[in-house]
Amino acid sequence: MTFDERILGLALVLFGIAVAWQSQAIPSVPGATFGPSLMPTIVGLLMAGCGLSIFIGGVRAADGGPLVDISVWRGHRRGLACAVWAVAGVLVGILFMPVLSFPLFGVSYALPLMLLMRARPLPAVIVSLVVVLVAYFAFKRLLYVPLPSGPLTFLG
Repeated sequence: MTFDERILGLALVLFGIAVAWQSQAIPSVPGATFGPSLMPTIVGLLMAGCGLSIFIGGVRAADGGPLVDISVWRGHRRGLACAVWAVAGVLVGILFMPVLSFPLFGVSYALPLMLLMRARPLPAVIVSLVVVLVAYFAFKRLLYVPLPSGPLTFLG
């Protein structure tokens, strides 16, 4: 599936604006010159700027072709399954990560995705476990991000 650059650029502009707007809801730290909303706001605005650049390039290069072309996906079921799993997994994660915990959801998301992408089973299990646990402890212990522990409270 290919999307015209006008659609992708517009989506990136809207997403960047949403990130910058939502980052304003992050509470400020008393006594700090710059609050924690500064970096997400900058990233969102840069994202919107890049999206605008992509959109303008797509408008200039528009040749009257279709905005969405799904002909390239014919016969590629595995690629379609990977794309659906990647997008649907993020949406499911938003709903179920607080219940499952970050480590359980991360492994249950990454391992099937790697297997769908034809990774060998043993390395896929090892990599998904190691990457998810390293990410969990880095965010939880080093960056103090309150990730959900769910039933794995012993991980702290």
